[in-house]
Amino acid sequence: MKIIKMFVVVSVILALLACTRSQIATDDPKESWAVSRGSVDGAPLIVRKNRGALAVAKSREAYPYRVMIAIGINRVDENGFPIAEASNDLHQFEDKVGAALKNTDSVIAVVLTVPRMRQLVFYTAQPDTVDGVLEKMKQQESTLHWGYEVAHDPGWSLYR
Repeated sequence: MKIIKMFVVVSVILALLACTRSQIATDDPKESWAVSRGSVDGAPLIVRKNRGALAVAKSREAYPYRVMIAIGINRVDENGFPIAEASNDLHQFEDKVGAALKNTDSVIAVVLTVPRMRQLVFYTAQPDTVDGVLEKMKQQESTLHWGYEVAHDPGWSLYR
């Protein structure tokens, strides 16, 4: 299990370092997202970065815990990315997680999609509360295979 966690963290770091920047604007004034594409060891990746995350958090020190949620993707195209139906399921799950964490003093910072996996990266001031919320979600029926990790990361090492 530790190897998988280490792979997830390393892949996010490499992805953020390897991406080229191609910013795409959204219509939501509360969020400012940049989308980058790149590759890690020849595998394609897509990174969505919430450029407004620090503005929401006020400072990195105020939200010193990283929450990484890894979601397996089974229905993929030839490149390992989700087909339309799977993308819809992933977006619904992201919305569900966002709604569940809404009152936990947390902010989404990065969404990384690599072949067969999507990773949501939040930063929070309330790690125990987030852990409880996500454990409760894990007990509910879900068509997606997912897991999470909460770790102390006061420097926001995955948010560049």
